Amino acid sequence: MPDSRFFRSTGPLALKLLADRAGAQLQDARHGETRVETVAPLHTPEPGALSFCDHRRHLEALQAWPASSAILVTAEVAAVAKTDAALLIAPAPTVAFARMARQFFPEPLPPAGIAPSAAINPTATVDSSATIAAQVSVGRQAKIGPRTIIRAGAVIGDGVEVGADCDIGALVSLHYCLIGDRVKILAGARIGEPGFGFVTTQTGVVKVPQLGLVEIGDDVEIGANACIDRATLTRTVIGQGTMIDNLVHIAHNVQIGKGCIITAQVGISGSTVLEDYVVLGGQVGIADHIRVGRGTRIASRAALFRDVPAGSSLGGFPAVPVREWHRQSAFLLKVGQKKGTGE
Repeated sequence: MPDSRFFRSTGPLALKLLADRAGAQLQDARHGETRVETVAPLHTPEPGALSFCDHRRHLEALQAWPASSAILVTAEVAAVAKTDAALLIAPAPTVAFARMARQFFPEPLPPAGIAPSAAINPTATVDSSATIAAQVSVGRQAKIGPRTIIRAGAVIGDGVEVGADCDIGALVSLHYCLIGDRVKILAGARIGEPGFGFVTTQTGVVKVPQLGLVEIGDDVEIGANACIDRATLTRTVIGQGTMIDNLVHIAHNVQIGKGCIITAQVGISGSTVLEDYVVLGGQVGIADHIRVGRGTRIASRAALFRDVPAGSSLGGFPAVPVREWHRQSAFLLKVGQKKGTGE
């Protein structure tokens, strides 16, 4: 159960209402008025709580749940489940659970207004419904859209535009960037810092001015302490609906398409292109000027040095098709075992 010191439930809520909102169906309509007020892990049964079970291997855990509780399940699980709890059937229980959990625990929103300690340049435009928290700095000609929240200590640089319904976390810095609507940026992220561009000469290193910007599409989420560099002359682009985890670095001129998923500690070198719906596992590294085709999936800790066609699944160092990577791993394991036995 979520800790009440940090999360406040809006419950209790009737199961019929929850089912309608989440696209689920009660197995037994008589449970429609049963009320639950929180969520809990499947293996920690609680009265008045909601959980989910998306696989038959967890059937045993259902038996411990009391009649005053509810569990989201697939139709396959519902057909064989033995439990006193109310069952709600959904094609994807995890998705339905996420929607229901938001019903119980909506993210609290601070009241609109500007904190006395905020520093707002007179030429900036801040919508009257926006929230500007303590110690925020908003620069010249910056624009903050309706219902957007700028949390404590954030810096919004000169000319930056932030759309509607965004949530900019504490100590985030935004420079040389245009932010779409419903964008969430977690604490400490750095957007629009100069890219790592330089040329070497016989007398030393010459820094190349970074005169571009960063463009972030609607419905993007950027994790804590992620860094996205501005382009040299054009734009670094993050496409609509892309999800970026904590501690990711995206270099200058990178172009990322729609709906990509980029997990923690990924590094993407300059001028690389990720087409739509690419998935990168943790600690993946991608060399510069690479094109990764639509729908490609790259396993954690892989290193990519060449273009990849759409729909690929890769792993390893250097990255190769997953089946080849598995064969390589199996071969190396056999070699190691033989050396260990002295053969």
